[in-house]
Amino acid sequence: MTTGQILEAHFALVTGGSRGIGRTIANTLSEHGCNVAVTSRKLQDAEAVAREIGEKTGLMTLGASCEVSQQSSVHELFEEVRRWSSERLDILVCNAGYPFLTEVWNTPLHATPPEKLESWYLNLFQTDTLGSVFCTFEALPLMMARRKGSLIYISSTPALQGYMGTPYTVAKAGILGLMKDVAREYGSYNIRANAFALGNIRTPATFENLTPETQQALAQEAPLKRWGEPEEVGRAALFLASDLSSFITGQTLVVDGGSVRW
Repeated sequence: MTTGQILEAHFALVTGGSRGIGRTIANTLSEHGCNVAVTSRKLQDAEAVAREIGEKTGLMTLGASCEVSQQSSVHELFEEVRRWSSERLDILVCNAGYPFLTEVWNTPLHATPPEKLESWYLNLFQTDTLGSVFCTFEALPLMMARRKGSLIYISSTPALQGYMGTPYTVAKAGILGLMKDVAREYGSYNIRANAFALGNIRTPATFENLTPETQQALAQEAPLKRWGEPEEVGRAALFLASDLSSFITGQTLVVDGGSVRW
């Protein structure tokens, strides 16, 4: 096996894989030999990405719709994945998240409109945290049966150092707690769990809606003085997904250009 095919014959599922960071991770895994399933709320978007990857690589791909905040939807997704992969899943990337909302991100707790308090927190937690729980619940039996697997969770630097967008912070911190428990409980099955705490990554959702002044100001937050690129997250995901990181579990890898120092 060459270094370019370190995931040959593996099967991966990337939730929220039709655009941005999720799409880049799916592409990166496939470039190294991995059969990839991607999900989106919109079936046509997921199918388009899966078709593109399949045509480019010749590998098995699957595009499926899923609302990760709903346990029944996740269960239906995994029924489809099981049929596609013949009961195998080597890699799960829990990337799907609640849409980025400026008003939530920029509102401190005390300034939250009372009528929004419950919905802001529950919506974020249901999608980001419980969505990861639901996917993990379905993935674990497949990985336990083969006594091997890698789970990768997408969190954010506010989970480590806080920010005024508390609903995001709480949801992303919950993901890290889930990751720690999974790593501890299922290590005996040779199942590894790790997470990313992402900083400012240049995607349409996080970059293009900002003014040039804000884009530049956020770039200056990092010692590297720039935004991260989705491809840099993709390469880090390849590391955690593969045996390149075979003795690493329960860890949060900060991908932010050096902004968080602790």
